[in-house]
Amino acid sequence: MTKAKSFGFIGFTALFFISLVLRPPVASIGPLLHEIVGDLGLNGTEMGLLASAPVLCFGLGAFASPALVRRFGVNHAMLLVLTTLVVAALGRIFFGFAGLLIGTIGAGLSIAVANVLLPTIVRVEFPNRVPLITGAYTTLLAFSASFAASIAVPTSDSLGGWRVALSVWLIPAVLAAIFWAPKAFGQEPHEAQPAHAAAEERAAVLRSPISWAIVGFFGLQSLGFYAILGWLPTLLIASGQTPAAAGAYLGLATAVGIPAGLVLSGVIGRFKSLAWWAAGASLATLLGYLSLLLTFNEQGFTVPACILLGLGQASTFPMSLSIIGTRASTRAQTTQLSAMAQGWGYLLAALGTFLVGLLASLTGSWSLSVILLAALTAAQVAVGFYSGRPGLIPAK
Repeated sequence: MTKAKSFGFIGFTALFFISLVLRPPVASIGPLLHEIVGDLGLNGTEMGLLASAPVLCFGLGAFASPALVRRFGVNHAMLLVLTTLVVAALGRIFFGFAGLLIGTIGAGLSIAVANVLLPTIVRVEFPNRVPLITGAYTTLLAFSASFAASIAVPTSDSLGGWRVALSVWLIPAVLAAIFWAPKAFGQEPHEAQPAHAAAEERAAVLRSPISWAIVGFFGLQSLGFYAILGWLPTLLIASGQTPAAAGAYLGLATAVGIPAGLVLSGVIGRFKSLAWWAAGASLATLLGYLSLLLTFNEQGFTVPACILLGLGQASTFPMSLSIIGTRASTRAQTTQLSAMAQGWGYLLAALGTFLVGLLASLTGSWSLSVILLAALTAAQVAVGFYSGRPGLIPAK
């Protein structure tokens, strides 16, 4: 029996709902931020914390993932984080700003661990189809982000406010936990990896230049994605768009990448080197930022900017995860590399997302923030090319 067949219908269904629920808790905040600020009376610092906290948690939570896997095994660790995600999603609709922030932090930490576990699950269950399966689930991530951003404001308007708009995503989170439970409880008894073996795997990953190139590529593309996810609606509102239109443009930016990511996942698996692919997709993102700069004087550039940003960012994300899954030498090393890349990468993204908002607040304009993002993306072109070259990290 092949790995794919043994994974089963319930496993695939669970993977579907997991992929569907790992972006909406973050993607729905940006379009609703204007309403949340007005309802709770948030200042600029609180607004920045709310926008950057999930990505910061993505980084901090990622570092805990290898320890959870060593202690509980991949499947039980996934069930634990899905359950925590449900509790956190419930908590952030109560108790004002404190409840929203704490719940968002809990959701971010849960998603962080799930982000790290998914490449390991794909490598174990589909060792010969890593790029294809990675592309499939990242396409679902992109779809759910786009859908969540697009319906956030209409749902709030029609169903009674931002709390209801956030709480609708409890449904797929609960379904993900229910469908993953048989996979968790049906796994063989887990034997913890010896501490010395884990230390050797970690040291091998830390020593490798490939690892740090992957960290840079993953971090820079994540910074750009979450900066756009968190700030694009606010930026467009400042340039004269309505909140509903700004949310729709964010939905466009995430939606156009869905078919691109799906097509790309079926293509990149045929190539040993992803260097030119990574550099080219990063260049599309750079052109998107340059187009976004032009929207301050001519709103006709808004659609091209969103399309270029969507195509570039939707392509670099699955590419970075495919690089993680194909550059590691062992299963344990995949978890270590995934945790390192996503841990440091998301911390970089959180810092960048916060600075983008702070720079706009200090200058009273979004122009310098967009220029900063463009400059960082130029660096992403170079580091993406390096990390995409063929080669394995030594096992020890």
